[in-house]
Amino acid sequence: MKDENMSKQIENITFDDSDAQALEILEEKPEVYPLRDPSEDPRWAVRIIWTWVSIAIFLLLFFVVLLILGIWYD
Repeated sequence: MKDENMSKQIENITFDDSDAQALEILEEKPEVYPLRDPSEDPRWAVRIIWTWVSIAIFLLLFFVVLLILGIWYD
């Protein structure tokens, strides 16, 4: 049942000329993923990921400092 739905979805996908190279790679080697090098990723997407990772590390360190100061001054 699930495989039938997946094959129906794949049949309904349309590709334009810009996706021709990706389609050829998929047909030749479907196990190859990702289809492009990390250096070709959009810069805004990489910047967003680095921003959120930086915020998460900062908050983690801030909580650790608060815990240490709380233990020290309590």
